[in-house]
Amino acid sequence: MQLSQIVSKRAKVALLYNVGWQNGWLASPMQRVYFADKENFYIGNPSSIYKYTHSSNTDVFHLADDIERLPSDRLKMAFSTRLSYFVNKYVILKVDYRYYFDNWDVKSNTLNIEMPIKLGHSLTIYPNYRFYNQSAAKYFAPYNEHSSTVDFYTSDYDLSEFVSNQYGIGIKYTDAFLKHHLWKIAFNSISLNYNYYRRNIAFDAHVFSLGVKLVIK
Repeated sequence: MQLSQIVSKRAKVALLYNVGWQNGWLASPMQRVYFADKENFYIGNPSSIYKYTHSSNTDVFHLADDIERLPSDRLKMAFSTRLSYFVNKYVILKVDYRYYFDNWDVKSNTLNIEMPIKLGHSLTIYPNYRFYNQSAAKYFAPYNEHSSTVDFYTSDYDLSEFVSNQYGIGIKYTDAFLKHHLWKIAFNSISLNYNYYRRNIAFDAHVFSLGVKLVIK
């Protein structure tokens, strides 16, 4: 559901509400789980067991107690608000805020800020920023901290509590009149984006993406 309103000559606001429901096998058999109340078993070099969780470990492996187990259904809900503000004929400010929650006790806040800046009729750059935080699912516990007496468990850090920040910039060239073409294929637009993503749980990434929109004439 979406409601939008033009609040002034320069500003437009939208309110959105989304509901989603998943049913089926929602756990991953590739995710291993280790129980705190079960005896540990290892294979490999016994002298390396003491440093199993250290990055220098290369020759010992902790046998898992089970695979990830999660409920077969998940209800998701989200409320969002969007603001588009026309600064001038070259700059538009776009701000999105989203609040999410589900029946696994995951709650999150997302803030997106983007400012397209026109450098001409065809060229636009897109500085952007994204903030995200979430609470842990009620089925999450770190490595070797789960109890074997519960029905559901996961150690997937995508379901843990964390905060992330993403900084990016993109550039887009648009050929509205399809001047450039190859045989019957015309180039409508081409974009290049770079994003730096960082979580507070020792995870970061550099993401590059290239997009091309073609029109067959």
